[in-house]
Amino acid sequence: MPQIVMQYSKELQLDVPATLLAINQALLASGQFQATDIKSRAIALDHWLTGTEPGAYPFVHLQLHILTGRDLATRQQLSASLLPVLQQHVAGPAGTQLCVEICQMEKESYSKLLL
Repeated sequence: MPQIVMQYSKELQLDVPATLLAINQALLASGQFQATDIKSRAIALDHWLTGTEPGAYPFVHLQLHILTGRDLATRQQLSASLLPVLQQHVAGPAGTQLCVEICQMEKESYSKLLL
C-alpha cells in the first residue's frame, strides 16, 4: 500500500514513466509509506468525454488508494503534494483538468502476500 491509478486522456503530452516516478517520490517524501510498498500504474484512455464537446478538455485523474486510519489532515496533505507533480509533468491545452482523489481501502479486509 499505497496503490496509484492514473487515468489520462491519451492525447496529452505525458512522459508516463517520469510522472509515475515523481508521484512515487512525492509519496515517499511524505513519510507515510515505504518505497517498496508504493505501486503505481497509468491507464491511457482512448475514449473519453468531458462535458459535451468531443476531444475538448482532456484530463488526468489520479487516485491514491490507501488503507483506512489516516486522519483528514494527512489525506489532504497527500492530495496537496500530488497535484503539483501533475502540474509539472502534464502538458495540455487550455482547459485540461488535473484531479487527485484519495480513496480509503478498508484495512480490516485488505490482504497482501509477499512471495
